[in-house]
Amino acid sequence: MFALLIGIDLFFSLGTIQNELNLFYVAAILFALRYGTIFGLISFGILLLYKVLYTGLMGGDIFLLFYDTNSLLTLFYYFAITVIVGLFSTSFRERYEISQFRNEELKDENTYLKETVDLLNTSQTTLRQKLLQSEYSLNQLYELAVSLDLPHPELIRSETIRLLKKTFLASDVAIYHVDRSQKSMRLLIRQTDKKEFPQTIFLDEASSMFKRFFQVQETTLRQLDDEDTDPMLLAPIIVDGTTREVVVIKRLPLRKLTTDDLHVLNILFSWIGTRIQNAENLIRKEQHEKMHKGTSFYKKTAFIELVAIQEQKKIHHGQPYIVLEYPLGYEPVSLESIEAIVHSYLREIDVVGYDPDENKLLLLLPGTSEEHRQRIYDRIEGILIQKGV
Repeated sequence: MFALLIGIDLFFSLGTIQNELNLFYVAAILFALRYGTIFGLISFGILLLYKVLYTGLMGGDIFLLFYDTNSLLTLFYYFAITVIVGLFSTSFRERYEISQFRNEELKDENTYLKETVDLLNTSQTTLRQKLLQSEYSLNQLYELAVSLDLPHPELIRSETIRLLKKTFLASDVAIYHVDRSQKSMRLLIRQTDKKEFPQTIFLDEASSMFKRFFQVQETTLRQLDDEDTDPMLLAPIIVDGTTREVVVIKRLPLRKLTTDDLHVLNILFSWIGTRIQNAENLIRKEQHEKMHKGTSFYKKTAFIELVAIQEQKKIHHGQPYIVLEYPLGYEPVSLESIEAIVHSYLREIDVVGYDPDENKLLLLLPGTSEEHRQRIYDRIEGILIQKGV
């Protein structure tokens, strides 16, 4: 800018620099005001140099510029104004930079506080969801506990199947009874549209998953090296400290279940055994009224109630059963003797009743299809005839 002003001044021979009031000093003051003390002094130095050169070019006395009082006061006057304006500008700029720096700090703090508030809101939402999930699990536990509080083991098993399907989306579910020898499992109840569950599973011939399960007797999931036909999950039902029954689930959508769901599922398995044990204790207290004295033979009324339960299992779960009736001979044979004979040829899950009015032995065989009726009837009848009953 000064080069332009000097060029105009020289080109038009204005001699503005020689005047006490001229635009050059005003420009230097404005320059100091805009860029601070240093650039103001540089501008003043350029104008002073131009003034000396111009005086020399015009044939003036350069020394008078610095010895003449008026000229010296004028230069000092503009020098002082330039310095004062420059200091004011520098001070103002420093305050502006400090204010700008403080503003940037406040913006950073504001951004940090906003992120913190967002994080707190997210945490609050997550905690609220966790609390709701916890309450939901507690409600689930209460409903499960109430649902399983039934008076008979067969009703508990049926309810177990229903809960596994409804609450945990399981399909193709069965419950097996484990023989005391733990060499075979007998089918008690199943819920499937396919005949995937055999009536009897011999553990010596079972897959490695079943053998691994009986080694630990804990809830076992199918692993990658297991066979594709193996179930998705095996869970023990423990009664009196032993694995009395086994829950077999062929299909279970593990990806849809949360950690809380799996935890509740394990609680369900532990409760089933407790509920079955309570039901058996209740039945045991009433058995002297439902059974013939000194035997495990049910009276006809109690036997019919058990048949009705099997009929419900057949209707709702497709579980077959057969009832066999054997007219006994006229020779008096004690029920204790008959019990000793027939129980050695029956399974642990089979039920025996006696009708004294018609002198008939009644057999309820759960999980047995009609196609086996005649063969089993003939075998038991042959044993009774052979033993003289």
